[in-house]
Amino acid sequence: MSTGVAVTSQETDLFDLGRAAEAATRAATGGRGFFSCWRRLLPSGLWQGPASAASASVDEADLADLGGLAAAATAGANTFIATSLPMLTEATGRGLRGLLRLFLSAEEPVEQRERRLLALAQQVREGLVLDGVVPTPEDDCMGLATLMLVARCRLALVGGPHVLVDLDRVGPKLGQLALGFGADELCGPIVETRALRLGDNAGSRAITRAEAAQLLRGAGLRAFERMAGGSLEEFAP
Repeated sequence: MSTGVAVTSQETDLFDLGRAAEAATRAATGGRGFFSCWRRLLPSGLWQGPASAASASVDEADLADLGGLAAAATAGANTFIATSLPMLTEATGRGLRGLLRLFLSAEEPVEQRERRLLALAQQVREGLVLDGVVPTPEDDCMGLATLMLVARCRLALVGGPHVLVDLDRVGPKLGQLALGFGADELCGPIVETRALRLGDNAGSRAITRAEAAQLLRGAGLRAFERMAGGSLEEFAP
């Protein structure tokens, strides 16, 4: 029965890309998906998030105000989200978990974006230490483009880094879709309990640990939580 909705070639390509990326995710992770409760080191030097969070992250953009990577590590950061390869290399050399934020701009031609990703894939093959990439749209209206970048990251970085969904940047709804296009890990405001998204809290992007696990299982992945010290523990329903 016809739905009355025409499916464009771009949508067909996106669906095919998603299916290929899903298969690659299962092969790369053994069918596992990951999440962790995060807290973030702010430029002020204060922490945002629960003190008990296993992942204590700092963004490269905040380092200047914090006094550099050494100061961030001393403050307790164990995860570094880089935007440049030199800083990524310095962070992993200090023993921090190194993630690379890949920005997505509507102004960048698709061909240039693809060359950038393939160059990164080549560096990973040559020994670049990189635990994960974080596709990050610069605008809220780039949902489809974000899903395509997530899928291309999974397919280009074969058998290598994790592909993370930053809930602070994309929100739970797009984050859930990204899990069907090659992402295998949720990061950002994952908490034990959260208030209802009503009133002043309507725009909250926080989800609970149980909700994170449910999203991963909905994508066909077994849900594992990152614990203190870097260990993994399967999340029981």
